[in-house]
Amino acid sequence: MFFMHKIVNRNRSRGKIKTLSVIMLFAAACGAGCVHKSVTEKANDALREPASSSQPPHLRFEECSAPSKLYLEDKIAMLPPEYYQQSHENEWSQKIPMRCMQIAQKNFSGHFASCANSNAKPTTNARKPCMTENYTTLTYNAYHDVMDCFNLNPKDFFLQIMIESGFHVNAINKTGFDSGMSQFTANGIKRVTANNLVERTRRILLESSRSSCQRVSSIIGAFGVDSFQPKNRCSVISLPENPYRAMFFNYLHTMLDEISLDEMVEQIPEIKAVMNERIKRHLVYLAYNRGLTGVKRLLVGYVESRKNVNHEIVSEDLDLNQDLTSVKRILHFSPDKREKLRNAKKIINLSFAEYAVIQGATYISDMAAANEYAQKFFGDECGGL
Repeated sequence: MFFMHKIVNRNRSRGKIKTLSVIMLFAAACGAGCVHKSVTEKANDALREPASSSQPPHLRFEECSAPSKLYLEDKIAMLPPEYYQQSHENEWSQKIPMRCMQIAQKNFSGHFASCANSNAKPTTNARKPCMTENYTTLTYNAYHDVMDCFNLNPKDFFLQIMIESGFHVNAINKTGFDSGMSQFTANGIKRVTANNLVERTRRILLESSRSSCQRVSSIIGAFGVDSFQPKNRCSVISLPENPYRAMFFNYLHTMLDEISLDEMVEQIPEIKAVMNERIKRHLVYLAYNRGLTGVKRLLVGYVESRKNVNHEIVSEDLDLNQDLTSVKRILHFSPDKREKLRNAKKIINLSFAEYAVIQGATYISDMAAANEYAQKFFGDECGGL
Protein backbone atom coordinates (compact mmCIF):
# COMPACT_ATOMS: atom_id res chain seq x y z
CA MET A 1 0.00 0.00 0.00
CA PHE A 2 1.27 3.43 -0.93
CA PHE A 3 0.01 6.62 0.69
CA MET A 4 0.17 10.11 -0.69
CA HIS A 5 1.31 11.46 2.66
CA LYS A 6 4.41 9.26 2.33
CA ILE A 7 5.21 10.96 -0.95
CA VAL A 8 4.68 14.39 0.53
CA ASN A 9 6.52 13.67 3.78
CA ARG A 10 9.46 12.30 1.79
CA ASN A 11 9.85 15.61 -0.01
CA ARG A 12 9.04 17.74 3.01
CA SER A 13 11.75 15.97 5.04
CA ARG A 14 14.25 17.05 2.38
CA GLY A 15 12.87 20.59 2.36
CA LYS A 16 11.52 19.92 -1.09
CA ILE A 17 7.84 20.69 -1.07
CA LYS A 18 5.77 23.57 0.25
CA THR A 19 2.26 22.65 -0.87
CA LEU A 20 -0.72 22.69 1.46
CA SER A 21 -0.78 20.46 4.50
CA VAL A 22 -4.17 19.20 3.34
CA ILE A 23 -2.18 16.74 1.20
CA MET A 24 -1.80 14.70 4.36
CA LEU A 25 -5.51 13.94 4.24
CA PHE A 26 -5.46 12.20 0.89
CA ALA A 27 -4.31 8.59 0.70
CA ALA A 28 -4.05 6.34 -2.33
CA ALA A 29 -2.69 2.89 -2.98
CA CYS A 30 -0.29 2.47 -5.31
CA GLY A 31 28.82 15.95 -31.14
CA ALA A 32 28.82 19.75 -31.19
CA GLY A 33 29.57 22.53 -28.72
CA CYS A 34 26.63 24.57 -29.96
CA VAL A 35 23.20 23.42 -30.99
CA HIS A 36 21.78 23.19 -34.50
CA LYS A 37 24.81 24.20 -36.55
CA SER A 38 23.10 22.70 -39.57
CA VAL A 39 19.90 20.97 -40.61
CA THR A 40 20.21 17.97 -42.88
CA GLU A 41 16.65 16.76 -43.30
CA LYS A 42 15.66 19.48 -45.79
CA ALA A 43 17.79 21.90 -47.69
CA ASN A 44 15.24 24.68 -47.31
CA ASP A 45 14.94 24.27 -43.54
CA ALA A 46 16.88 27.13 -41.95
CA LEU A 47 17.88 28.25 -38.47
CA ARG A 48 16.99 31.54 -36.94
CA GLU A 49 17.88 33.43 -33.82
CA PRO A 50 15.06 33.68 -31.26
CA ALA A 51 13.07 36.86 -31.27
CA SER A 52 13.23 37.14 -27.50
CA SER A 53 16.17 39.21 -26.28
CA SER A 54 16.10 37.27 -23.02
CA GLN A 55 17.62 34.24 -24.76
CA PRO A 56 21.41 33.81 -25.13
CA PRO A 57 22.59 35.16 -28.52
CA HIS A 58 23.88 31.74 -29.66
CA LEU A 59 20.60 29.95 -28.91
CA ARG A 60 18.97 28.89 -32.16
CA PHE A 61 15.70 27.24 -33.03
CA GLU A 62 14.84 25.14 -36.05
CA GLU A 63 12.64 26.65 -38.72
CA CYS A 64 10.98 24.15 -41.06
CA SER A 65 8.83 24.37 -44.17
CA ALA A 66 7.86 20.70 -44.50
CA PRO A 67 4.31 19.97 -43.17
CA SER A 68 5.50 16.51 -42.14
CA LYS A 69 7.81 18.19 -39.62
CA LEU A 70 5.33 20.80 -38.39
CA TYR A 71 2.46 18.48 -37.47
CA LEU A 72 2.57 19.44 -33.78
CA GLU A 73 2.45 23.20 -34.26
CA ASP A 74 -1.35 23.47 -34.59
CA LYS A 75 -1.76 21.39 -31.45
CA ILE A 76 0.72 23.53 -29.56
CA ALA A 77 -1.33 26.55 -30.53
CA MET A 78 -4.30 24.99 -28.68
CA LEU A 79 -2.51 25.73 -25.41
CA PRO A 80 -2.72 29.08 -23.66
CA PRO A 81 0.21 31.26 -24.81
CA GLU A 82 1.84 31.17 -21.37
CA TYR A 83 2.74 27.53 -21.96
CA TYR A 84 4.77 27.96 -25.13
CA GLN A 85 5.38 31.62 -25.98
CA GLN A 86 7.46 32.52 -22.94
CA SER A 87 9.57 30.73 -20.39
CA HIS A 88 9.01 31.30 -16.68
CA GLU A 89 12.62 31.26 -15.57
CA ASN A 90 12.10 34.12 -13.15
CA GLU A 91 9.63 31.95 -11.20
CA TRP A 92 11.71 28.79 -10.92
CA SER A 93 14.03 28.33 -7.97
CA GLN A 94 16.33 26.06 -10.01
CA LYS A 95 16.80 25.64 -13.75
CA ILE A 96 19.09 24.39 -16.50
CA PRO A 97 19.86 26.30 -19.71
CA MET A 98 17.56 25.71 -22.66
CA ARG A 99 20.55 24.63 -24.75
CA CYS A 100 20.76 21.49 -22.60
CA MET A 101 17.31 20.49 -23.79
CA GLN A 102 18.11 21.47 -27.36
CA ILE A 103 21.18 19.25 -27.57
CA ALA A 104 19.15 16.36 -26.14
CA GLN A 105 16.37 16.91 -28.69
CA LYS A 106 18.77 17.31 -31.60
CA ASN A 107 20.76 14.15 -30.85
CA PHE A 108 17.80 11.86 -30.13
CA SER A 109 17.50 9.30 -32.95
CA GLY A 110 14.52 7.23 -31.86
CA HIS A 111 11.04 6.81 -33.30
CA PHE A 112 8.13 9.25 -33.15
CA ALA A 113 4.39 8.74 -32.81
CA SER A 114 1.34 10.46 -34.17
CA CYS A 115 -1.93 10.53 -32.23
CA ALA A 116 -5.41 11.46 -33.39
CA ASN A 117 -6.45 12.21 -29.81
CA SER A 118 -5.74 11.29 -26.20
CA ASN A 119 -7.74 8.05 -26.41
CA ALA A 120 -6.21 6.78 -29.63
CA LYS A 121 -3.59 4.14 -30.24
CA PRO A 122 -0.32 5.75 -31.40
CA THR A 123 1.27 5.03 -34.75
CA THR A 124 5.04 5.03 -35.12
CA ASN A 125 5.41 6.52 -38.58
CA ALA A 126 5.87 10.21 -37.73
CA ARG A 127 8.95 12.23 -38.56
CA LYS A 128 10.99 13.97 -35.91
CA PRO A 129 9.04 17.14 -35.06
CA CYS A 130 10.47 20.50 -35.99
CA MET A 131 12.29 21.92 -32.98
CA THR A 132 10.74 25.36 -33.28
CA GLU A 133 10.83 28.03 -30.63
CA ASN A 134 7.27 27.15 -29.60
CA TYR A 135 7.99 23.42 -29.39
CA THR A 136 11.22 23.78 -27.44
CA THR A 137 9.76 26.38 -25.09
CA LEU A 138 6.77 24.13 -24.36
CA THR A 139 8.96 21.17 -23.43
CA TYR A 140 11.32 23.40 -21.46
CA ASN A 141 8.42 24.86 -19.47
CA ALA A 142 6.77 21.49 -18.85
CA TYR A 143 9.98 20.00 -17.49
CA HIS A 144 10.75 22.93 -15.21
CA ASP A 145 7.20 23.56 -14.03
CA VAL A 146 6.94 19.99 -12.72
CA MET A 147 10.40 20.21 -11.17
CA ASP A 148 9.59 23.56 -9.56
CA CYS A 149 6.14 22.53 -8.36
CA PHE A 150 7.61 19.67 -6.33
CA ASN A 151 10.88 21.44 -5.45
CA LEU A 152 13.01 19.00 -7.41
CA ASN A 153 16.36 19.86 -8.97
CA PRO A 154 16.06 19.70 -12.79
CA LYS A 155 19.73 18.68 -12.93
CA ASP A 156 18.87 15.45 -11.14
CA PHE A 157 16.52 14.23 -13.87
CA PHE A 158 18.10 15.64 -17.02
CA LEU A 159 20.06 12.53 -18.02
CA GLN A 160 17.08 10.27 -17.43
CA ILE A 161 14.78 12.19 -19.77
CA MET A 162 17.62 12.76 -22.25
CA ILE A 163 18.07 8.99 -22.58
CA GLU A 164 14.39 8.09 -22.47
CA SER A 165 13.03 10.52 -25.05
CA GLY A 166 15.48 13.31 -25.80
CA PHE A 167 12.78 15.60 -24.34
CA HIS A 168 10.49 14.92 -27.31
CA VAL A 169 6.75 15.01 -26.63
CA ASN A 170 5.93 12.15 -29.01
CA ALA A 171 8.95 9.87 -28.69
CA ILE A 172 8.05 6.19 -28.87
CA ASN A 173 10.04 3.00 -29.10
CA LYS A 174 9.70 0.94 -32.27
CA THR A 175 7.40 -1.58 -30.62
CA GLY A 176 5.06 1.14 -29.40
CA PHE A 177 5.31 0.04 -25.77
CA ASP A 178 7.27 2.98 -24.29
CA SER A 179 5.64 6.29 -25.07
CA GLY A 180 5.88 10.03 -24.57
CA MET A 181 8.46 12.30 -23.02
CA SER A 182 8.66 10.01 -19.98
CA GLN A 183 8.45 6.77 -22.02
CA PHE A 184 5.58 5.22 -20.09
CA THR A 185 4.57 1.59 -20.43
CA ALA A 186 1.10 0.18 -19.81
CA ASN A 187 2.14 -0.97 -16.33
CA GLY A 188 3.57 2.45 -15.55
CA ILE A 189 0.32 4.15 -16.54
CA LYS A 190 -1.70 1.71 -14.43
CA ARG A 191 0.54 2.30 -11.46
CA VAL A 192 0.28 6.08 -11.32
CA THR A 193 -3.44 6.21 -12.13
CA ALA A 194 -4.51 3.53 -9.65
CA ASN A 195 -7.07 4.54 -7.03
CA ASN A 196 -7.47 8.05 -8.41
CA LEU A 197 -3.98 9.09 -7.28
CA VAL A 198 -3.52 11.50 -10.19
CA GLU A 199 -6.81 13.31 -9.70
CA ARG A 200 -6.39 13.58 -5.94
CA THR A 201 -2.95 15.12 -6.40
CA ARG A 202 -4.15 17.41 -9.18
CA ARG A 203 -6.94 18.85 -7.01
CA ILE A 204 -4.42 19.70 -4.31
CA LEU A 205 -2.08 21.38 -6.76
CA LEU A 206 -4.93 23.60 -7.96
CA GLU A 207 -4.97 25.11 -4.46
CA SER A 208 -1.22 25.73 -4.43
CA SER A 209 0.08 29.29 -4.50
CA ARG A 210 2.85 28.28 -6.89
CA SER A 211 2.25 29.32 -10.48
CA SER A 212 4.09 26.23 -11.70
CA CYS A 213 1.72 23.95 -9.78
CA GLN A 214 -1.29 25.78 -11.16
CA ARG A 215 -0.04 25.41 -14.73
CA VAL A 216 0.58 21.69 -14.22
CA SER A 217 -2.79 20.94 -12.65
CA SER A 218 -4.71 23.07 -15.14
CA ILE A 219 -3.38 21.42 -18.29
CA ILE A 220 -3.00 17.71 -17.51
CA GLY A 221 -6.77 17.16 -17.50
CA ALA A 222 -9.17 15.70 -14.97
CA PHE A 223 -8.98 11.99 -14.24
CA GLY A 224 -11.48 9.46 -13.08
CA VAL A 225 -10.55 5.89 -12.17
CA ASP A 226 -11.23 4.75 -15.74
CA SER A 227 -10.16 7.87 -17.59
CA PHE A 228 -8.34 5.93 -20.28
CA GLN A 229 -6.98 2.51 -21.14
CA PRO A 230 -3.22 2.04 -20.77
CA LYS A 231 -3.06 0.31 -24.15
CA ASN A 232 -3.99 3.63 -25.74
CA ARG A 233 -0.67 5.28 -25.00
CA CYS A 234 -1.62 8.49 -26.74
CA SER A 235 -2.77 9.51 -23.27
CA VAL A 236 0.87 10.32 -22.48
CA ILE A 237 1.73 11.65 -25.96
CA SER A 238 -1.06 13.80 -27.33
CA LEU A 239 -1.29 17.55 -26.93
CA PRO A 240 -2.47 19.74 -25.27
CA GLU A 241 -2.36 17.56 -22.12
CA ASN A 242 1.24 16.59 -22.79
CA PRO A 243 4.12 16.92 -22.17
CA TYR A 244 2.91 18.23 -18.79
CA ARG A 245 0.94 15.07 -18.08
CA ALA A 246 3.86 12.79 -18.96
CA MET A 247 6.24 14.72 -16.71
CA PHE A 248 3.71 14.77 -13.89
CA PHE A 249 3.30 11.00 -14.22
CA ASN A 250 7.08 10.70 -14.17
CA TYR A 251 7.19 12.49 -10.82
CA LEU A 252 4.52 10.26 -9.27
CA HIS A 253 6.16 7.11 -10.58
CA THR A 254 9.56 8.19 -9.26
CA MET A 255 8.21 8.94 -5.80
CA LEU A 256 6.48 5.56 -5.65
CA ASP A 257 9.73 3.91 -6.73
CA GLU A 258 11.61 5.71 -3.95
CA ILE A 259 9.18 4.41 -1.36
CA SER A 260 9.39 0.85 -2.72
CA LEU A 261 13.17 1.06 -2.92
CA ASP A 262 13.39 2.01 0.76
CA GLU A 263 11.32 -1.05 1.65
CA MET A 264 13.44 -3.24 -0.63
CA VAL A 265 16.75 -2.07 0.82
CA GLU A 266 15.51 -2.90 4.32
CA GLN A 267 15.58 -6.54 3.20
CA ILE A 268 19.18 -6.40 1.92
CA PRO A 269 21.39 -5.40 4.89
CA GLU A 270 24.61 -5.25 2.84
CA ILE A 271 23.04 -2.58 0.61
CA LYS A 272 21.31 -0.76 3.45
CA ALA A 273 24.63 -0.33 5.25
CA VAL A 274 26.12 1.75 2.40
CA MET A 275 23.01 3.48 1.05
CA ASN A 276 23.05 7.25 0.61
CA GLU A 277 20.97 9.75 -1.35
CA ARG A 278 23.26 9.66 -4.38
CA ILE A 279 23.12 5.87 -4.67
CA LYS A 280 19.39 5.90 -4.11
CA ARG A 281 18.92 8.33 -6.98
CA HIS A 282 21.00 6.11 -9.25
CA LEU A 283 18.95 3.06 -8.30
CA VAL A 284 15.71 4.94 -8.92
CA TYR A 285 16.99 5.78 -12.41
CA LEU A 286 17.63 2.08 -12.96
CA ALA A 287 14.24 1.10 -11.52
CA TYR A 288 12.48 3.37 -14.01
CA ASN A 289 14.04 1.37 -16.83
CA ARG A 290 14.33 -2.13 -15.36
CA GLY A 291 11.49 -2.16 -12.87
CA LEU A 292 11.80 -2.67 -9.13
CA THR A 293 11.87 -6.45 -9.48
CA GLY A 294 14.75 -6.18 -11.92
CA VAL A 295 16.69 -3.88 -9.60
CA LYS A 296 16.18 -6.20 -6.65
CA ARG A 297 17.41 -9.15 -8.70
CA LEU A 298 20.56 -7.21 -9.64
CA LEU A 299 21.24 -6.08 -6.07
CA VAL A 300 20.78 -9.54 -4.58
CA GLY A 301 22.95 -11.06 -7.30
CA TYR A 302 25.67 -8.50 -6.76
CA VAL A 303 25.68 -9.08 -3.00
CA GLU A 304 26.04 -12.82 -3.59
CA SER A 305 28.91 -12.27 -6.04
CA ARG A 306 30.76 -10.17 -3.46
CA LYS A 307 30.26 -12.79 -0.79
CA ASN A 308 31.92 -15.30 -3.09
CA VAL A 309 35.13 -13.25 -3.03
CA ASN A 310 34.84 -12.16 0.62
CA HIS A 311 34.44 -8.53 -0.36
CA GLU A 312 32.62 -6.17 1.97
CA ILE A 313 30.56 -3.77 -0.14
CA VAL A 314 31.31 -0.06 0.24
CA SER A 315 29.44 2.95 -1.13
CA GLU A 316 31.86 3.40 -4.03
CA ASP A 317 30.93 -0.05 -5.34
CA LEU A 318 27.39 1.15 -6.02
CA ASP A 319 28.23 4.51 -7.59
CA LEU A 320 27.16 4.50 -11.24
CA ASN A 321 29.24 7.54 -12.17
CA GLN A 322 31.70 5.85 -14.45
CA ASP A 323 32.05 5.53 -18.22
CA LEU A 324 31.07 1.99 -19.17
CA THR A 325 30.86 2.61 -22.91
CA SER A 326 33.85 0.37 -23.58
CA VAL A 327 32.31 -2.44 -21.54
CA LYS A 328 29.10 -2.20 -23.52
CA ARG A 329 31.01 -2.20 -26.82
CA ILE A 330 33.05 -5.26 -25.88
CA LEU A 331 29.97 -7.19 -24.81
CA HIS A 332 28.16 -6.19 -27.99
CA PHE A 333 30.86 -7.32 -30.41
CA SER A 334 32.06 -10.28 -28.35
CA PRO A 335 28.94 -11.84 -26.82
CA ASP A 336 30.94 -14.90 -25.77
CA LYS A 337 32.68 -12.73 -23.19
CA ARG A 338 29.33 -11.98 -21.56
CA GLU A 339 28.80 -15.66 -20.79
CA LYS A 340 32.32 -16.01 -19.47
CA LEU A 341 31.81 -13.06 -17.16
CA ARG A 342 28.37 -14.26 -16.09
CA ASN A 343 29.74 -17.66 -15.17
CA ALA A 344 32.83 -16.32 -13.43
CA LYS A 345 31.91 -16.56 -9.77
CA LYS A 346 35.09 -15.02 -8.38
CA ILE A 347 35.80 -11.73 -10.12
CA ILE A 348 37.65 -9.80 -7.45
CA ASN A 349 37.21 -6.22 -8.63
CA LEU A 350 33.66 -5.74 -9.84
CA SER A 351 31.45 -2.70 -9.30
CA PHE A 352 27.68 -2.92 -9.23
CA ALA A 353 27.52 -1.02 -12.52
CA GLU A 354 29.84 -3.52 -14.21
CA TYR A 355 27.88 -6.42 -12.76
CA ALA A 356 24.61 -4.90 -14.01
CA VAL A 357 25.95 -4.40 -17.55
CA ILE A 358 27.22 -7.99 -17.62
CA GLN A 359 23.70 -9.06 -16.65
CA GLY A 360 22.26 -7.11 -19.57
CA ALA A 361 21.33 -3.80 -17.90
CA THR A 362 22.98 -1.69 -20.61
CA TYR A 363 20.81 1.27 -19.58
CA ILE A 364 23.53 2.01 -17.03
CA SER A 365 26.23 2.30 -19.69
CA ASP A 366 23.89 4.43 -21.81
CA MET A 367 23.47 6.81 -18.88
CA ALA A 368 27.21 6.85 -18.21
CA ALA A 369 27.89 7.69 -21.86
CA ALA A 370 25.25 10.43 -21.82
CA ASN A 371 26.76 11.82 -18.63
CA GLU A 372 30.22 11.91 -20.21
CA TYR A 373 28.83 13.68 -23.28
CA ALA A 374 26.94 16.30 -21.27
CA GLN A 375 29.94 16.95 -19.02
CA LYS A 376 32.25 17.32 -22.02
CA PHE A 377 30.23 20.07 -23.68
CA PHE A 378 28.34 21.71 -20.81
CA GLY A 379 30.21 20.85 -17.64
CA ASP A 380 27.78 20.66 -14.75
CA GLU A 381 25.22 23.16 -16.08
CA CYS A 382 22.83 20.45 -17.37
CA GLY A 383 23.27 17.97 -14.55
CA GLY A 384 24.82 14.55 -14.24
CA LEU A 385 25.09 11.36 -12.28
